[in-house]
Amino acid sequence: MTRLFVSDLDQTFLDGKRHFNKPRFEALLDDLAANGDQFAIATGRDEKWVKNKFGKLADRVHLVTGNGATWRVNGSEILHERNIDMAVLPKLETLLLRPEFSAIRVIAFSANNMYQLSGLEDDTDGIKADVTQTYPNIIVVDHLADINEPLVSVTGAFSSANAQAVIDVVDNDHLPLHVTTSGYGTVDILAAGVNKATSLAKLIRQINIKPADLLVFGDGMNDLEMMQLAGQTYIMPNSDERLFGRGYHVVANDNDHDGVLAEIEKIIA
Repeated sequence: MTRLFVSDLDQTFLDGKRHFNKPRFEALLDDLAANGDQFAIATGRDEKWVKNKFGKLADRVHLVTGNGATWRVNGSEILHERNIDMAVLPKLETLLLRPEFSAIRVIAFSANNMYQLSGLEDDTDGIKADVTQTYPNIIVVDHLADINEPLVSVTGAFSSANAQAVIDVVDNDHLPLHVTTSGYGTVDILAAGVNKATSLAKLIRQINIKPADLLVFGDGMNDLEMMQLAGQTYIMPNSDERLFGRGYHVVANDNDHDGVLAEIEKIIA
Protein backbone atom coordinates (compact mmCIF):
# COMPACT_ATOMS: atom_id res chain seq x y z
CA MET A 1 0.00 0.00 0.00
CA THR A 2 1.40 3.38 -1.06
CA ARG A 3 0.54 6.26 1.23
CA LEU A 4 0.63 9.91 0.21
CA PHE A 5 1.61 12.37 2.94
CA VAL A 6 0.27 15.84 2.15
CA SER A 7 1.23 19.04 3.94
CA ASP A 8 0.20 22.66 3.84
CA LEU A 9 3.11 25.11 4.12
CA ASP A 10 2.53 28.36 6.02
CA GLN A 11 2.00 27.80 9.75
CA THR A 12 2.14 24.03 9.12
CA PHE A 13 5.35 22.84 7.45
CA LEU A 14 7.20 26.16 7.46
CA ASP A 15 8.18 27.92 10.67
CA GLY A 16 7.28 31.50 11.52
CA LYS A 17 10.13 32.79 9.35
CA ARG A 18 8.98 30.59 6.43
CA HIS A 19 11.96 28.27 6.83
CA PHE A 20 12.11 24.48 7.09
CA ASN A 21 14.62 21.88 8.22
CA LYS A 22 16.10 20.95 4.84
CA PRO A 23 18.40 18.08 5.95
CA ARG A 24 15.63 16.50 8.02
CA PHE A 25 13.12 16.81 5.17
CA GLU A 26 15.55 15.36 2.65
CA ALA A 27 16.18 12.38 4.95
CA LEU A 28 12.43 11.93 5.38
CA LEU A 29 11.90 11.87 1.61
CA ASP A 30 14.55 9.14 1.40
CA ASP A 31 12.73 7.13 4.07
CA LEU A 32 9.36 7.57 2.36
CA ALA A 33 10.80 6.43 -0.96
CA ALA A 34 12.32 3.37 0.71
CA ASN A 35 8.88 2.54 2.14
CA GLY A 36 7.13 3.08 -1.20
CA ASP A 37 5.36 6.17 0.14
CA GLN A 38 5.14 9.64 -1.43
CA PHE A 39 4.88 13.30 -0.39
CA ALA A 40 2.88 16.24 -1.69
CA ILE A 41 2.79 19.92 -0.87
CA ALA A 42 -0.67 21.51 -0.92
CA THR A 43 -0.47 25.25 -0.39
CA GLY A 44 -2.01 28.60 -1.13
CA ARG A 45 1.38 29.67 -2.45
CA ASP A 46 1.92 29.61 -6.21
CA GLU A 47 4.17 27.01 -7.81
CA LYS A 48 7.00 29.41 -8.66
CA TRP A 49 7.25 30.46 -5.01
CA VAL A 50 7.31 26.82 -3.85
CA LYS A 51 10.01 25.86 -6.34
CA ASN A 52 12.10 28.84 -5.32
CA LYS A 53 11.72 27.95 -1.63
CA PHE A 54 12.38 24.20 -1.94
CA GLY A 55 14.87 24.13 -4.80
CA LYS A 56 15.71 20.62 -6.00
CA LEU A 57 13.56 19.08 -3.27
CA ALA A 58 10.48 20.42 -5.09
CA ASP A 59 11.30 17.94 -7.87
CA ARG A 60 10.83 15.06 -5.43
CA VAL A 61 7.24 15.85 -4.43
CA HIS A 62 3.84 16.36 -5.98
CA LEU A 63 2.57 19.95 -5.99
CA VAL A 64 -0.91 21.35 -5.40
CA THR A 65 -0.46 25.12 -5.47
CA GLY A 66 -2.54 28.28 -5.40
CA ASN A 67 -5.07 26.54 -3.13
CA GLY A 68 -5.71 24.05 -5.92
CA ALA A 69 -5.64 26.45 -8.86
CA THR A 70 -2.63 24.55 -10.23
CA TRP A 71 -1.22 21.08 -9.68
CA ARG A 72 1.61 18.97 -10.99
CA VAL A 73 2.53 15.31 -10.59
CA ASN A 74 6.12 14.80 -9.51
CA GLY A 75 8.35 14.59 -12.59
CA SER A 76 5.67 15.74 -15.03
CA GLU A 77 6.20 18.60 -17.45
CA ILE A 78 2.46 19.34 -17.38
CA LEU A 79 1.19 22.04 -15.04
CA HIS A 80 -2.58 21.71 -14.75
CA GLU A 81 -4.28 25.11 -14.47
CA ARG A 82 -7.80 25.95 -13.36
CA ASN A 83 -8.38 29.53 -14.41
CA ILE A 84 -10.79 32.19 -13.22
CA ASP A 85 -13.48 33.39 -15.65
CA MET A 86 -12.00 36.76 -16.68
CA ALA A 87 -15.48 38.20 -17.26
CA VAL A 88 -16.07 38.35 -13.50
CA LEU A 89 -13.02 40.50 -12.72
CA PRO A 90 -14.70 43.96 -12.88
CA LYS A 91 -17.45 42.90 -10.48
CA LEU A 92 -14.98 41.10 -8.21
CA GLU A 93 -12.80 44.20 -8.04
CA THR A 94 -15.82 46.32 -7.10
CA LEU A 95 -16.67 43.95 -4.25
CA LEU A 96 -13.12 43.76 -2.90
CA LEU A 97 -12.73 47.55 -2.98
CA ARG A 98 -15.94 48.40 -1.13
CA PRO A 99 -14.97 51.28 1.20
CA GLU A 100 -16.10 49.52 4.37
CA PHE A 101 -13.62 46.69 3.77
CA SER A 102 -10.55 48.98 3.67
CA ALA A 103 -8.57 46.68 1.39
CA ILE A 104 -4.86 46.74 2.16
CA ARG A 105 -3.70 45.02 -1.00
CA VAL A 106 -5.11 43.06 -3.97
CA ILE A 107 -2.78 40.83 -5.96
CA ALA A 108 -3.42 38.36 -8.77
CA PHE A 109 -1.46 35.44 -10.16
CA SER A 110 -1.16 33.89 -13.58
CA ALA A 111 0.94 30.76 -13.99
CA ASN A 112 3.98 32.97 -14.61
CA ASN A 113 3.37 36.48 -13.31
CA MET A 114 2.24 38.40 -10.26
CA TYR A 115 0.07 41.51 -10.53
CA GLN A 116 -0.69 44.19 -7.95
CA LEU A 117 -3.70 46.48 -8.04
CA SER A 118 -2.68 50.13 -7.85
CA GLY A 119 -4.26 52.76 -5.64
CA LEU A 120 -4.10 50.85 -2.36
CA GLU A 121 -1.67 51.08 0.54
CA ASP A 122 1.86 51.20 -0.85
CA ASP A 123 3.12 47.86 0.44
CA THR A 124 5.24 47.01 -2.58
CA ASP A 125 8.38 46.79 -0.44
CA GLY A 126 6.60 44.48 1.97
CA ILE A 127 5.55 42.19 -0.85
CA LYS A 128 9.03 42.19 -2.37
CA ALA A 129 10.58 41.20 0.95
CA ASP A 130 8.80 37.86 0.57
CA VAL A 131 8.60 37.23 -3.17
CA THR A 132 11.31 39.31 -4.82
CA GLN A 133 13.39 36.27 -5.78
CA THR A 134 10.36 34.66 -7.40
CA TYR A 135 8.82 37.74 -9.00
CA PRO A 136 11.52 40.41 -9.48
CA ASN A 137 9.08 42.48 -11.55
CA ILE A 138 5.64 42.77 -9.95
CA ILE A 139 3.26 44.15 -12.58
CA VAL A 140 1.12 47.03 -11.31
CA VAL A 141 -2.29 47.47 -12.99
CA ASP A 142 -5.09 50.00 -12.51
CA HIS A 143 -7.78 47.32 -12.78
CA LEU A 144 -7.90 43.54 -12.71
CA ALA A 145 -9.59 43.64 -16.12
CA ASP A 146 -6.42 45.20 -17.54
CA ILE A 147 -4.63 41.87 -17.14
CA ASN A 148 -4.44 40.13 -20.51
CA GLU A 149 -3.51 36.58 -19.53
CA PRO A 150 -5.47 33.88 -17.67
CA LEU A 151 -5.42 34.14 -13.90
CA VAL A 152 -5.36 31.25 -11.48
CA SER A 153 -6.10 33.28 -8.35
CA VAL A 154 -6.77 36.68 -6.83
CA THR A 155 -5.88 37.45 -3.22
CA GLY A 156 -7.01 40.38 -1.12
CA ALA A 157 -5.42 41.45 2.16
CA PHE A 158 -7.73 42.93 4.77
CA SER A 159 -7.82 43.34 8.50
CA SER A 160 -8.70 40.11 10.30
CA ALA A 161 -11.92 41.78 11.42
CA ASN A 162 -13.04 42.46 7.83
CA ALA A 163 -11.91 39.30 6.04
CA GLN A 164 -14.98 37.17 6.81
CA ALA A 165 -17.30 39.97 5.73
CA VAL A 166 -15.47 40.12 2.39
CA ILE A 167 -15.84 36.36 1.95
CA ASP A 168 -19.56 36.57 2.73
CA VAL A 169 -20.15 39.41 0.25
CA VAL A 170 -18.34 37.67 -2.60
CA ASP A 171 -20.11 34.38 -1.83
CA ASN A 172 -23.51 36.07 -1.70
CA ASP A 173 -23.01 37.63 -5.13
CA HIS A 174 -23.03 34.12 -6.65
CA LEU A 175 -20.19 34.74 -9.06
CA PRO A 176 -18.57 31.59 -10.53
CA LEU A 177 -15.86 31.73 -7.88
CA HIS A 178 -14.67 29.84 -4.82
CA VAL A 179 -13.64 32.05 -1.91
CA THR A 180 -11.53 30.85 1.01
CA THR A 181 -8.97 32.13 3.49
CA SER A 182 -5.46 31.21 4.50
CA GLY A 183 -6.01 33.17 7.69
CA TYR A 184 -4.49 36.42 8.94
CA GLY A 185 -6.86 38.61 6.95
CA THR A 186 -6.26 37.06 3.53
CA VAL A 187 -9.11 36.30 1.13
CA ASP A 188 -8.21 33.89 -1.67
CA ILE A 189 -10.43 33.79 -4.77
CA LEU A 190 -10.33 30.87 -7.21
CA ALA A 191 -12.46 29.55 -10.04
CA ALA A 192 -15.72 27.92 -8.98
CA GLY A 193 -15.28 24.38 -7.71
CA VAL A 194 -11.55 24.81 -7.10
CA ASN A 195 -9.93 24.03 -3.78
CA LYS A 196 -7.02 21.93 -2.55
CA ALA A 197 -9.19 18.82 -2.38
CA THR A 198 -10.55 18.99 -5.92
CA SER A 199 -7.08 19.19 -7.44
CA LEU A 200 -5.62 16.70 -4.96
CA ALA A 201 -8.36 14.27 -5.99
CA LYS A 202 -7.36 14.66 -9.64
CA LEU A 203 -3.70 14.18 -8.75
CA ILE A 204 -4.21 10.98 -6.77
CA ARG A 205 -6.31 9.47 -9.53
CA GLN A 206 -3.39 10.03 -11.89
CA ILE A 207 -0.91 8.34 -9.51
CA ASN A 208 -3.35 5.60 -8.49
CA ILE A 209 -3.68 6.40 -4.79
CA LYS A 210 -7.00 6.16 -2.95
CA PRO A 211 -8.31 8.92 -0.65
CA ALA A 212 -8.17 6.44 2.24
CA ASP A 213 -4.39 6.36 1.81
CA LEU A 214 -3.99 10.13 2.17
CA LEU A 215 -2.51 11.56 5.38
CA VAL A 216 -3.07 15.32 5.40
CA PHE A 217 -1.49 18.01 7.59
CA GLY A 218 -2.87 21.54 7.80
CA ASP A 219 -3.79 24.48 9.99
CA GLY A 220 -6.35 26.63 8.18
CA MET A 221 -9.84 26.68 6.74
CA ASN A 222 -8.41 26.50 3.22
CA ASP A 223 -7.21 23.01 4.23
CA LEU A 224 -10.62 21.78 5.36
CA GLU A 225 -11.77 20.24 2.07
CA MET A 226 -8.63 18.14 1.69
CA MET A 227 -8.88 17.15 5.35
CA GLN A 228 -12.37 15.84 4.64
CA LEU A 229 -11.03 13.93 1.62
CA ALA A 230 -8.21 12.22 3.52
CA GLY A 231 -8.16 8.91 5.32
CA GLN A 232 -6.23 10.49 8.19
CA THR A 233 -6.06 14.17 9.12
CA TYR A 234 -3.59 15.95 11.39
CA ILE A 235 -3.95 19.55 12.50
CA MET A 236 -1.32 21.76 14.07
CA PRO A 237 -1.56 22.90 17.69
CA ASN A 238 -1.60 26.46 16.28
CA SER A 239 -4.50 25.71 13.88
CA ASP A 240 -7.58 27.82 13.25
CA GLU A 241 -9.86 27.17 16.23
CA ARG A 242 -12.66 26.08 13.87
CA LEU A 243 -10.67 22.92 13.00
CA PHE A 244 -10.65 21.60 16.54
CA GLY A 245 -13.45 19.35 17.78
CA ARG A 246 -13.75 17.52 14.45
CA GLY A 247 -11.96 14.37 15.58
CA TYR A 248 -8.71 15.19 13.82
CA HIS A 249 -5.33 14.17 15.24
CA VAL A 250 -3.39 17.07 16.76
CA VAL A 251 0.33 17.18 15.98
CA ALA A 252 2.47 17.24 19.13
CA ASN A 253 4.94 19.94 18.03
CA ASP A 254 4.02 23.23 16.37
CA ASN A 255 5.38 24.52 13.07
CA ASP A 256 8.32 26.22 14.78
CA HIS A 257 9.54 22.84 16.05
CA ASP A 258 9.35 20.60 12.93
CA GLY A 259 5.92 19.30 13.95
CA VAL A 260 5.02 17.76 10.60
CA LEU A 261 8.39 16.11 10.10
CA ALA A 262 8.40 14.67 13.61
CA GLU A 263 4.87 13.30 13.23
CA ILE A 264 5.59 11.61 9.90
CA GLU A 265 8.80 10.12 11.29
CA LYS A 266 6.75 8.65 14.10
CA ILE A 267 4.13 7.26 11.72
CA ILE A 268 6.61 5.51 9.45
CA ALA A 269 8.94 4.26 12.21
